Amino acid sequence: MKESLRKSGIDIIGDVPWGTHICQFYQTKEDLIDTLVPYFKTGLNNNEFCLWILSEPLKVKDAKEFLRMTVPYIDSYLDKGQIQIIPYSRFYAEEGVFDSERVLSSLVEKLNQALASGYDGLRLSGNALWLDKENWSDFVNYEIKLDSATGNYQMIALCTYSLDKFDATKIIEVAINHQVVLIKREGKLEQIKNSRHEKEEEKIRSLADIVESSNDAILTISLDGTITSWNRGAEQTYGYSAKEIIGKPISILEPPILVEETEELIELFKQGDKIHNYETLRLREDGRIINVSVTFSPIFDTFKKLVSISVISRDMTRSKRVEEKLRKSEERYRIATEQTGQVVYEYDLRTDKSSWAGAIEEVTGYSLEEFQSFGKKVWLKNIHLTDMSGGDEKFQSARKTGGRFKEELRLRKKDGSCIYIENNGVWLTGYDSQPCEAIGVLKDITDRKKTENFLKSIETARKKEIHHRIKNNLQVISSLLDLQADKFNDTKVVEAFRESQNRVLSMALIHEELHEGMGSDVLNSSKYLERLVENIFQTYRSRNADIILNMDLEENIFFDMDTVVPLGLIVNELVSNSLKHAFVDRDNGQIQIELCKGESIECKDNIAGSKQEEFHGTSFILIVSDNGVGIPGDFDLENPASLGMQLVNTLIDQLEGKLELKKGNGTEFTIKFRVM
Repeated sequence: MKESLRKSGIDIIGDVPWGTHICQFYQTKEDLIDTLVPYFKTGLNNNEFCLWILSEPLKVKDAKEFLRMTVPYIDSYLDKGQIQIIPYSRFYAEEGVFDSERVLSSLVEKLNQALASGYDGLRLSGNALWLDKENWSDFVNYEIKLDSATGNYQMIALCTYSLDKFDATKIIEVAINHQVVLIKREGKLEQIKNSRHEKEEEKIRSLADIVESSNDAILTISLDGTITSWNRGAEQTYGYSAKEIIGKPISILEPPILVEETEELIELFKQGDKIHNYETLRLREDGRIINVSVTFSPIFDTFKKLVSISVISRDMTRSKRVEEKLRKSEERYRIATEQTGQVVYEYDLRTDKSSWAGAIEEVTGYSLEEFQSFGKKVWLKNIHLTDMSGGDEKFQSARKTGGRFKEELRLRKKDGSCIYIENNGVWLTGYDSQPCEAIGVLKDITDRKKTENFLKSIETARKKEIHHRIKNNLQVISSLLDLQADKFNDTKVVEAFRESQNRVLSMALIHEELHEGMGSDVLNSSKYLERLVENIFQTYRSRNADIILNMDLEENIFFDMDTVVPLGLIVNELVSNSLKHAFVDRDNGQIQIELCKGESIECKDNIAGSKQEEFHGTSFILIVSDNGVGIPGDFDLENPASLGMQLVNTLIDQLEGKLELKKGNGTEFTIKFRVM
């Protein structure tokens, strides 16, 4: 490929040819931003397609904000797709699996798309902080392949690695697979010599400078075990200065119980055995024995002959202590969960795998081995069918947003019996603020549920009895009003008694419906209104034989007592008024009643971009209309003369509703109200 220099955006490097493969070691998020923002800004200005693959400590929104402070038109670049900023899980580790061949193929495909779109080439950066032990070797091989591939394509790659995350062995493995090595320490960016053009021993020594700020000990020994180099990390780990130790045998670091161990390791290494992360004990200058992890690396001369060995050691003493404390803590936690009859689980969304501990056999009937082998499908299968859909919906809903969740399910045990369990846990989020792992506790609450159901049945019976007694008392009052009305001959007085009787019956009907129901505190309001209006029509049937009733009531609308009582009284007044006054001197007519849900004002504002984030309550519309003679022109809706309309206004205020009146071909009352 013809060499064409491109501006790198990194002052210490300057212009670089296509195919340049760079790595940077950093300590803080600021170190990353100081390099990557000008790196991508330069690429955008130079008509290159840019791909930024993120891991912690950066999030997608953070990267955009940092670019926005430096690149004035970053939003237009994002809109037209010249730069893509994506989390590592959507590129490196799809479905939790890293596949180097797939990643390289994706890069080549993106490059081809970029060239076809008129861009000069591809500028890439990826962070490796997400890497774990399982993926490390594959990723190193990927870097080797990428280093080889970049030279054949119009591509520049900048890979970033945390000095705090990776030990000296890994840092050296990474560095030797890049053409340019950068390190940002204490605010200063430095460039390490191109390792491809150095002798092996010089390479190791120069790369050792990268990890001077870490606690890793890097030293070289001759084939007979004599120490020939000693870095600052070795001084911190073993206590000897370079002046004190160089020229002495490495056996000086062996504790008495491991005499000649290093000599044996050297011999094994010469014979081709790998000494990688070998855990052993070493003796410090102050006589203290420490735990270390040791890795041997070969150093060859120009004829590829082994001339010395690089030894990298990491002090594991503190890690061992933490590991032991963690093991004891986990053991105590396991005993506690078993004794309290709980099951503890962890579920990884990325791998779709679960792990279990605690009183598994006691709760489920399955052994630990059986339950541990179950996948998610088996777990869902053991949720009782009546609760499977609801339980899964709750779990999935919490999974989308993260945070705590708590739900009750019915679990089928190994013997086929069902128990109630409480699933109480929390969704943990990753660097991209998306849930990635659930940790929870399952607890058998069957006995508690039986007690709750028993108490609920008692409470239901109590409520039904109360409604029954209230209904009877209201019917007694209605009967007394009826008897009292018979003692008067004045038509207006009799009519007043009848109106009061209807109001009492409208409330009695509510308690009758609640008594006949399942003991709930809410009422199917559409069915109630149907019965109410039919009763009103029966009352006035003699004088309105040819009046037709049309009802259009939305199904499954449930209101509590605070709403349904005033609503019933309003319908009673308006329908009674129509039957008494709307069809005077007319042989026929029609009364129409409608009840439906209406659009919420808050909901409309929110769609339009209002800052209000929550939706409060549900809006409803009640319409009572007739095609009668209409209301007199001097009727004042705000200050009505009749007691019935005064009552309607009071009840609408109680509902915090709004009343609208249409005059013309009959009368139409529209009541809009909202239920919280």
